[in-house]
Amino acid sequence: MLKDQKISLVIPCLNEAQALPGLLERIPEGITEVMVVDNGSTDGSADVARKYSATVITEDVKGYGSALLRGIAHAQGDIIALLDADGTYSIQDLTDLLILMETDHLDLISGCRFPLVDPAAMPLANTLANHFISWFISVQFRINIKDSQSGLIIFKRNLLDKITIKNKGMGFSQEIKIKAWLQPDVRCTEKHIHYKVRIGKSKFNGIKDALKNLFALITVHKGLRLGRGNNW
Repeated sequence: MLKDQKISLVIPCLNEAQALPGLLERIPEGITEVMVVDNGSTDGSADVARKYSATVITEDVKGYGSALLRGIAHAQGDIIALLDADGTYSIQDLTDLLILMETDHLDLISGCRFPLVDPAAMPLANTLANHFISWFISVQFRINIKDSQSGLIIFKRNLLDKITIKNKGMGFSQEIKIKAWLQPDVRCTEKHIHYKVRIGKSKFNGIKDALKNLFALITVHKGLRLGRGNNW
């Protein structure tokens, strides 16, 4: 799995003490470092992570993107994998994506949850919001992304020399994908993955977060039209 490449796994975390054991006890051998970014947990998530030998990093600024950006800044790997802490994603799928990156010489792979293997894993409102935002991205940026909000992403570290990610909220996922896909010399793809019913309470605030993500897309599109490159 990615011979001679160091792989960092970054896991953003906010009150996921219930789900972390099932995730951290299944980390494959090829992962070089595992970092859990604690974004203000009050349920002992950090202690659970340490119990399973994960490196715990604290990010005081609340936000999904804030946690990911903090973890990425500390990651030492040549390959960086992003995976939510809530038990919805499969470690086997992560392994498959890493193998695909090596065999197809890809720079970024995003897990695509659709069609859902288990329809009960995602509320209908979330599904519709994701489909709408992904459609909006396809139309406005002329790139084909079916699951813009997926939290399972792997990419080569040198991608960060070409793009800048600024979104500190849920819009992080869509921003890194859009900017990577728009780079002519960056090879990106989506691969279908399993998505399971989450453990614990969801942090996604339905319509509110969907509107924030849509506004973030408009900002990115405006930056593109103004010719600011991928650093807007």
